[in-house]
Amino acid sequence: MAIKIETTTNGYKAEGIQEMISIFEKVAESIFPDCTVRHFYYGDRLDMADLVIEDRQYAHFNITANRVSLNGYEVSRENYRKVGSMTFNDECYNGKLMELLSKIA
Repeated sequence: MAIKIETTTNGYKAEGIQEMISIFEKVAESIFPDCTVRHFYYGDRLDMADLVIEDRQYAHFNITANRVSLNGYEVSRENYRKVGSMTFNDECYNGKLMELLSKIA
């Protein structure tokens, strides 16, 4: 299955962060193949993304060119470990986003 992608903007295209958004989506699809990723391009340098998993579970991320931060969640213990691993350069989580990407590439 493929993940569902929804994008909303307030006029921005987030052109400078599309590479990191693509990485995030690839990793999300490999971990949660039936999820929905809802992007909100807050500016050209910030995407506020929600990862929606089955059973009304979600995780909220901020994505920039050099950071993916986990900012909120309502997930099971098992999924908490997974969404925490999807971070990059986050102060609170020892994310493995790039390692996860290399395993699927």
